[in-house]
Parts: sequence; structure tokens; C-alpha cells
Amino acid sequence: MELVDPKAGEASASSSTVVAAHYMFSVVIDGVETDIHEGTLRGNPAGKVTVTSPGNLSADGLRSVLVRGGGGGAVSFTLCGEAAAEGVDSASFAQCGSVRVERARATSATRCRAVEVERAGRVSLERCREARLRGGGFLRAARCRRADVESFGEVRLARCKAARAHWCGSVEVELCRAVHVSRCGAVSGDRCRVVNVAAGCGSVAVTHAVVNTLDEGEEEEAEQLRLQQPVSPQSSDSE
Repeated sequence: MELVDPKAGEASASSSTVVAAHYMFSVVIDGVETDIHEGTLRGNPAGKVTVTSPGNLSADGLRSVLVRGGGGGAVSFTLCGEAAAEGVDSASFAQCGSVRVERARATSATRCRAVEVERAGRVSLERCREARLRGGGFLRAARCRRADVESFGEVRLARCKAARAHWCGSVEVELCRAVHVSRCGAVSGDRCRVVNVAAGCGSVAVTHAVVNTLDEGEEEEAEQLRLQQPVSPQSSDSE
């Protein structure tokens, strides 16, 4: 005869409640906030948010969506207009408009119009138009039109049209059009058009590039010119 603990059912229900609370996401769709740990939320006729598994959520085709929490879970956004994630373990974005991320351990964005990241761990960007990054561990940005980076431990830029790195650790650049580096550690790379390095940086080893070493006055002037010079929207992303 099998013995059954009469409290087993209660314990199981209690455990499920704890798990649900731990993986609870707070989702704001078009200004309306809802808590969700399972199932699907519908936004506009074609958009939805789905909890695919405990701690994992996907958002697709929404005009405006913000996701918080989830017990440090993973969130992915696809074809959203405005997408934001706060306090998640990892966030990924594909073909979104405006993207914002705060306090994520890992962030990736591909073919997004504008990306803003603060207090991040590892960040990977591919073919994004405008990127503003403040505070993080490691950044890899490839084929971005403009990247503005501050306070990252390690920065790698490839085939970017315009980039700025300030108060970073090591900076590596390759096949970039114009790069401005100030108050960073070692600067290395190859085959860039112009690399401006402000006084105060560490070692500089960029080959096959025009490398300009700027003093403080020249640095301020170059920064003003950089801010005034827009990147042509007709330029090809493949350069």
C-alpha cells in the first residue's frame, strides 16, 4: 500500500506559487501595465507578449513595450517600435525602432534604429543606426552608423562609420571610417580612415590609418565638429 502525505499537495502548490512569484514579469504595453508569469498578452492586433518558459519572455510586433524583472530572466524583442528592458538577465532586440536597456547582464541588438544601454555587462550590436552606451564591461559593435561609448572595460568596433570612446579600458578598431578616442587605455586596430586619439590615452597601435594625436584644445574642437557633422542617411550600411 502506497503512503500519501496529505500535505504534499499543499507543498506543491506553495512551491508553484514561489516559482511564479520569482519569475514574475511586469509588462507595460502601450501605457498599460500588467504582471505576467505565464501565458500570452495581446497588444495591438498583430502584437503580443508570451512567456515561453519560466523566466523567458518574447515580445513581437508591438508599438511600445517595457519589460521589468522576471527574476533575472531572458527577454527577446522582435519588430517592436519602442522596446525597453530593465533589471533582466539578458535582453535581445531584432529589427526594432527605439531600444533602451538598463542593468542587464547581456544585451544584443541587430538592425535597430536607436539603442541606449546603461549599466550593462556584455553588449553586442550589429548594423544599428545610433547607439549610446554608458557603463559596462565588454562591447562589440559592428557595422553601426554611430556609436557613442563611455565607461566600458573593453570596446571592439568594426566597420562603424562614426564612433567615440571615452573613459574606456582597451579600445580596438577595425575598418572604421572615423573614430575619436579620449581618456582610454590601450588603443589598437587596423585599416581605419581616421583615428583621433586625445592626449591622456595609453599606448596607440593602429596600422594602415591616419592617426591624429590631439591635445586638450584640439580635442574639444574635434568633438564639436563631430557633433555638428551628421552621418548621411544615404550611406550604405555595408561599408
